[in-house]
Amino acid sequence: MKSTRKINLQCPVCGIAQFRFRFEKKGRDFWRCMSCAGELLYPLPTVDELEQYYDESYSEGMYSDFAAAQTMKRMTAHSRLSELSRYVPSASGGRWLDVGCADGTFVAVAKEKGADAQGVELSATAVELARQAGLNVHSGTVDSLPNDARFDTITAFDVIEHVLDPRDFIRALRMRVRDGGHIVLTLPDLNSMARRLMGSRWYFYIPEEHLHYFNRQNLSLLLQEEGFTVKAACRTYKPLTFDYSLVQFAEYNPMIHRVLSTIGNLMPSRLRSKVIPLPIGEMMLIGQYNAT
Repeated sequence: MKSTRKINLQCPVCGIAQFRFRFEKKGRDFWRCMSCAGELLYPLPTVDELEQYYDESYSEGMYSDFAAAQTMKRMTAHSRLSELSRYVPSASGGRWLDVGCADGTFVAVAKEKGADAQGVELSATAVELARQAGLNVHSGTVDSLPNDARFDTITAFDVIEHVLDPRDFIRALRMRVRDGGHIVLTLPDLNSMARRLMGSRWYFYIPEEHLHYFNRQNLSLLLQEEGFTVKAACRTYKPLTFDYSLVQFAEYNPMIHRVLSTIGNLMPSRLRSKVIPLPIGEMMLIGQYNAT
């Protein structure tokens, strides 16, 4: 039976107000733009709800497990820097800002590589962890930074899907990147094979925190409309171990977690802890800003 649900909302990417209902998950509705094929959650949570969710997650939920996996996070940071070196001249130096930096692992690795790096993070718990490690991490969002703050490179790994207004987020990055500087985004890819195969069971459909979903085409369009030249729009990999992956699936897809747990019981421990760069359905976009 055809759904009669409707929303009165403009797409944050293309501005068209024509959406098709996709499915419901955990009491939240998912919708697809009929023009650019972007997807979003509706209704969106409030800022207060998001802050409370992330603080609780870092303190006692899933992100507390992530924060403890420093070896994995450092390997991911090194992998990201290696990828960026092909497109971003300042990948081994310059003034950097990492948005949504969590406990500051990427900030720490970028500093070790010679960058003047700092971060900004919404979770007060994560900020405190970063500061205890001696890192320059601000509490809040990009808009919380001084208006005159400028950076050669701004990274936002797995962030834009969490924000309430993606276009405002890109504009905030543009205001703080220097002329000729770069922004780097990683995020789930709607056109990935995993999403196509899993449909509404896709592990990146997370109604508590993932609010907007993109493909390479519509996110490239958004960057171009906000003054960026897209230098790369490609698949990205994430270094993972079998055991670390189980943590994510336990939260996001219990059915896959049960299957993998059974398989894991038959695997030797050395295989369970082996790090493999996996294409888990994420993409990377790099935009360069030229004021003239």
